[in-house]
Formats: sequence, structure tokens, C-alpha cells
Amino acid sequence: MLALILMAGCGNDPAPTLRGQNNARITFYGLAVDQDGTPLPGASFDIVVDAIPKDWSFETRGKPHDRTHRTVVTDADGRFSIEVNAHLIYIENVHLSGYRHLFAQWSDDGNTGYQITSWSDLLYKTDPDHPAVYVLVKDGVHEVSALPCRGGFRSYGKRWILNKPAWPKRPSLKDVVHKPPTTTQATTKP
Repeated sequence: MLALILMAGCGNDPAPTLRGQNNARITFYGLAVDQDGTPLPGASFDIVVDAIPKDWSFETRGKPHDRTHRTVVTDADGRFSIEVNAHLIYIENVHLSGYRHLFAQWSDDGNTGYQITSWSDLLYKTDPDHPAVYVLVKDGVHEVSALPCRGGFRSYGKRWILNKPAWPKRPSLKDVVHKPPTTTQATTKP
């Protein structure tokens, strides 16, 4: 008799209590700089926007994401922004004549792929004061002082942690090395 009572409560469909997959509407901010950190106008970014289909349900969860391709160009200050409703964003290509894009290959510290949401939770947020930084190295240059950065903030539970610039663990350009900028202390005679 006890088994019948327990099983009677299990007849409900658990799907309505599960959270669904959602996209998030964000404005993504980026900044292109050269190897010394000088902003670069005119850099072209090919961006892939991956979105969960509007008709997503647990029954259709294997359906491919809606994918769109967008291109943005940096302004006179080397900045760009793009408004998206997305689950994932990928920087597919970065173009600027005479420059090569330095990025992390196959690593969590990279700034070419961003997971924006996981189920109903926001995992990444950005703002104009903390843009993603993309380092473009002039052809023939082998020393880089500027550091790439994912920009924005990553979620850690209910806290937001600022993403900081860092040299990639597996840099895309094998012929360049990080050379921190030299700082000269002012010396004055008393």
C-alpha cells in the first residue's frame, strides 16, 4: 500500500520543473590594439552568434542552434560593440592588413569563444569599461607587450569576477614572445 502511495506522486512529468535553455541579450564590447597596446581603427571582426532556437523544449533539445554571421569594424579608437541575443559568441576571424591576430589556442584563457548562458544562468557579462582586448601584431614584429583579455566578467556562483589580461598558455603566433613594457623610474637629484 505504501508503494502505491509513493508511486502516485511520481506520475507527474518532471520536465515543467526543469529549467530550459535561454539566450541572453547583451552588448558585447571589444577593443583591437597593436603589440604595444595602441588602439587600431579599421580592424574587421567576423563574429558567429549561436542562439538557442526560439521553440526549444526538452523534446527538441537535439535541434541545431540558430547561427548567424556578423561583421563589425573597429572605430577610430579601436573599439567595437555588437548587440546580440545569444547563447555563444565566437570570433571567427580578425582582419587588418599588415597584422596578425594573437590569441590562445585550445584554452580556457582565450578570447575567441564566449559562453553567454548555461540553462537560465548568465555566465558572462561585459561593459564598455572592460572590453575584450584583441592583440594584432604588426607583420615582422616578434615582441609583444600588450596582453589579450576576455574582457567583462565571468560568473562564479552569485559573484562576478573581472577577467584580466594574460599571455596565452598556447599562443597562436609561435614567432612572438611577451616582453613586458619597460618602466623607467623618474630620478631627481636632491
